[in-house]
Amino acid sequence: MHYKNFKTVTYCVAGWVNHITEEELREQADFLQKYVGIDKIYLETYRDEFAKKEQLDMFKRVMKDYRIEVSGGITTVTPDLNETDKKRQRLFNTFCYSNEPMRARLKEVSEYTASQFDEFIIDDFFFTQCQCEDCIREKGERSWEEFRLEKMMEVSRDLIIGPAKKVNPKVHIIIKYPNWRESFAQTGYNPGQQPEIFDSIYTGTETRHGAQTDQHLPRYLSYSLMRYFESVATGRNGGGWFDPFDCDRIDTYLEQAYLTAFAKPKEIMMFCWPALAGNKRATPLGFMYKKLDAIVGQLGEPVGLKTYLPFNSQGEDHLEDFLGMIGVPMEPVCDFPTFSEVAGAGVKAGANKVLLTASALKDEKIISKIEAFVKAGGNAIVTSGFVIGALKKCPEQLGQLTGVSYRERTLTADEFHYNINGNYRTAYVKGAVPITFPSIEHRNNATWSVMNAGHGEYHESILCYDTYGKGRLTVLTVPDMPSKLYDLPVEVLTQIRQELDVCGVTIDGGVGVSLFAYDNKTYGLYCHTWDGCAPQEFDLHVRGEAKELHRLSDGEKPMPWTIQTLEPFGVQKIKLGSEENEALFHVRIQPGDFVFFEVKY
Repeated sequence: MHYKNFKTVTYCVAGWVNHITEEELREQADFLQKYVGIDKIYLETYRDEFAKKEQLDMFKRVMKDYRIEVSGGITTVTPDLNETDKKRQRLFNTFCYSNEPMRARLKEVSEYTASQFDEFIIDDFFFTQCQCEDCIREKGERSWEEFRLEKMMEVSRDLIIGPAKKVNPKVHIIIKYPNWRESFAQTGYNPGQQPEIFDSIYTGTETRHGAQTDQHLPRYLSYSLMRYFESVATGRNGGGWFDPFDCDRIDTYLEQAYLTAFAKPKEIMMFCWPALAGNKRATPLGFMYKKLDAIVGQLGEPVGLKTYLPFNSQGEDHLEDFLGMIGVPMEPVCDFPTFSEVAGAGVKAGANKVLLTASALKDEKIISKIEAFVKAGGNAIVTSGFVIGALKKCPEQLGQLTGVSYRERTLTADEFHYNINGNYRTAYVKGAVPITFPSIEHRNNATWSVMNAGHGEYHESILCYDTYGKGRLTVLTVPDMPSKLYDLPVEVLTQIRQELDVCGVTIDGGVGVSLFAYDNKTYGLYCHTWDGCAPQEFDLHVRGEAKELHRLSDGEKPMPWTIQTLEPFGVQKIKLGSEENEALFHVRIQPGDFVFFEVKY
């Protein structure tokens, strides 16, 4: 391995495999080993066409010379196999799994791949959106979600895993999940059941340019989705997978690698060999991987605000990533955490919290789970999207926990009324642009408002809570467009960060800086390179009697002007009447830079 804490891997697509010569392959391998350092490749056997065995054998021989490990790969796309296939409107040539010739082809592909490799991965075209006459007939009275989830489980067992393991009983089969989690159920991806039959999983961490692509994914997803899938198959999440496409600048590409690495993967997959070889975006990778490797080796296990995203759920998509972009460490999970799990998490402060977005409403027992969590002493933070959905779905149950209401009105705000450092003293700030929120109404003094927003003489709460048992239910109202979080005044963002804090460290600056937290008192900051980015200056608030921030080494000899140890410039009470202090450290960071440090007490 080139690096101690992760393998660097890439993928070789079948059409390219069939046409490259050994001379070209060695020339490109020299480039990749010089600038990146490749430990392993996944050599594809099928993508619209079979990779020829003689080419696979040539690759294996050449890779052995470079000490590169070789596994297999499959992409489940195929051209029309007969005239009747032309009637099927298949996106990206994905298989119709109600069609017998295509089913036979997939079985053949799986058997062929298992005969060539002891391990193979399935690229993220392993879904279906086919609604041809055959699919409609087979679906019957079931919903498309029910049909596709059942169908892809059957296909996984009977057309891939079963045939492959019959040919090669020791073959290790990996399913890679895409970066579009919110659409899984509608396309047949079934992470609630598939990891039980596959040997391991893999995670798509592509984010590319957040505004100029069809997906519009916040960059933080490259980190958060890795963490989510670690909860799906703990210890069996093989790695994160990203590509150089739609990356307008080198840093846009590189930060996918950074954020994937911050999540502590086993492998970092750079799709794909022909897209990397000779590409200027690849040339800084080896240099940066050395730095990441040195840092990752000093980090504990990632921690953050647990965000419950049940299987097959959808709603307020990627809100956890927008919050990650404003500096809140997030930890999405597939199971609702018990109070004992979060309260015993071993982090410094506020570890009794869980965040529920509209996606959590997929869980039919969600209100009962929240009630038990809050009653035991937890702080369940629910978003406005969750509240609106719960008031429609189970108003009486929610009414036992809070008196807030929603009358399908909006709140347009450019003025904000917020607490000062968690105290009862308040201040006002004017926003740069009006922002529209759903209007969540509360009853004064029955529900306590922490922060209001509005214009002129009309304001509503955008952050409030009710007490219940030993804990509380907090309502966070988010803008109708979640990206408008970025337009909130700094003071408002700071209030939100403090409310969502579970690691004892918060920032009080603008947006575009993500904070990463680990269970051994290490933390990291990354300044994103999005459009209009600029150097960021802000204060870091650390709970407790912190004496210094010690910068973690990235393996390079520090320059004379690099500050290795940062001392606090001030200490203040957490809130009025509190016995606990927080230390303040001033930080400046450039776009595209990351810095990791350990808190010394």
